[in-house]
Amino acid sequence: MIEIDFNLLLSFFWLCISAGVLVPGIWLLIDGRTNLAILNMILERFYLFGKLKNDNADKKKIFSDVPKSYFIHFYIIGLVINIPLLLWYRSCLFLLIMFICHMFRRLYECKFIHKFGQNSTMSFIHYLAGLIHYPCFGLTIIVDDKYGYKNISTVNYSFSFLLFIYASYIQYNVHLTLAKNHRNKNENYPIPTGYWPFEYFSCPNYIAEMFIYVAFLLISHRTSCFMSLTIWVIVNQCLSALLSHRWYCQHYGQMYPTKRRALIPCIL
Repeated sequence: MIEIDFNLLLSFFWLCISAGVLVPGIWLLIDGRTNLAILNMILERFYLFGKLKNDNADKKKIFSDVPKSYFIHFYIIGLVINIPLLLWYRSCLFLLIMFICHMFRRLYECKFIHKFGQNSTMSFIHYLAGLIHYPCFGLTIIVDDKYGYKNISTVNYSFSFLLFIYASYIQYNVHLTLAKNHRNKNENYPIPTGYWPFEYFSCPNYIAEMFIYVAFLLISHRTSCFMSLTIWVIVNQCLSALLSHRWYCQHYGQMYPTKRRALIPCIL
């Protein structure tokens, strides 16, 4: 009987979807275009979301789009799957509790803080990736614990918890600031202001998300599946930050603060 190596299987899965977003993401960043209009449309429609999509009054009618407010489904489904995992699998209790707290906060933000515009959409592929991510994250935690061999020190637990709390606090306040800087009746996105991370970054919520998952990584056993999951999150968030920063620069031109960067202050 063949024994399945779930660590290897999940590693392959996370790396495959990382490559699946990295290649078209880089292509869009360099303004890649082909002579095939249908291919350009597919890249833009299936990859971009929200303000990054081309302006199109009929974009909600395109089969590949769903309302951006469907973000809330990610956290509802994630909680429905991961809370039973927490009750059933107690070996990695601390990490599962942190992850569930993260989903509860994001669920609260989607319900009570975020202000989604009428025409704000995301592609069905983006939606599908979110539906897959949160249930598979809990599974990855369990597989990481099963295949792990590294002991997790008290220092790791302490630093991870502090990093998680601080990054979550920053992200919450960034989302609160974005909600206050809401769009006008013409669906125009204003230049975000009012919270210190916006002095340095165009979209600090993506930076905070990466640090949250680094906090998760610190109290994992750092198996290949968990490392691959972290790579997936970092690739996805970096591309989103770079594309959003480019949109702000192109949309506002000289009006946009020159000090702001996508990922690294004063550099990138």
